[in-house]
Amino acid sequence: MIKIISDYSAITEEIKKYHSLILKECENNPRINEIYKGCQILYSPLLERPEFLLIGFNPGGGHHKWHGKIVEQFDPMTALEYYLNKHSLGEQTKTLFTMAGKEDELRNSTVKFNFYPWATNNVADFNELMRLLPKNLRSKLFALGRVWTKTIIEIVKPSTIICEGFKAFDEVQILFPEKLKIIKEENLRSFQDTRGIKVLAYKRNQGSIVNKQNMSEHIKINFLVNHK
Repeated sequence: MIKIISDYSAITEEIKKYHSLILKECENNPRINEIYKGCQILYSPLLERPEFLLIGFNPGGGHHKWHGKIVEQFDPMTALEYYLNKHSLGEQTKTLFTMAGKEDELRNSTVKFNFYPWATNNVADFNELMRLLPKNLRSKLFALGRVWTKTIIEIVKPSTIICEGFKAFDEVQILFPEKLKIIKEENLRSFQDTRGIKVLAYKRNQGSIVNKQNMSEHIKINFLVNHK
């Protein structure tokens, strides 16, 4: 556990540096200052070999909305955020895992973070933020999103990765050049990597998970396969 903490701390220091660079751009550009809502890395405790790793696209603006200031959360949380705050995606996720019979694992054996730690109210604002930032900084942030995500996956070593929406999945799947058992349905994506890690993704409609029944069955079956 000492190594995982050390590796996570190294990522944290890098992210803090780039957060500071974005804040400097906020001073020079009122629009960047308006749409940038801060930075958060983990939305859970830092666990080694959890059953599930949840990966979203980027943080929303909820903290700014409720507290009137940007989020600057770099340390792990005391529990999965979905059990600390009530909001649509969190409630939908708890329902999904309850349907799969895996809410205990969600509560006690899940790590959550986002592919990009830069918070905005929505994906459109995220895209605008990236366009407004200097080209060199923008390129670095996109590249480092992949580096940080790959590193977190490697140090955490989850049994199953669940992408919270296809946009997150599109980013995550690039990290796995060799894919096995590929499934592509209207409301679900999945594959397995050569090490046996299963990657699942559901379609999102705002805060709603589309076709939770189908997704819950895949979670249930995958869990049984992992625990033969």
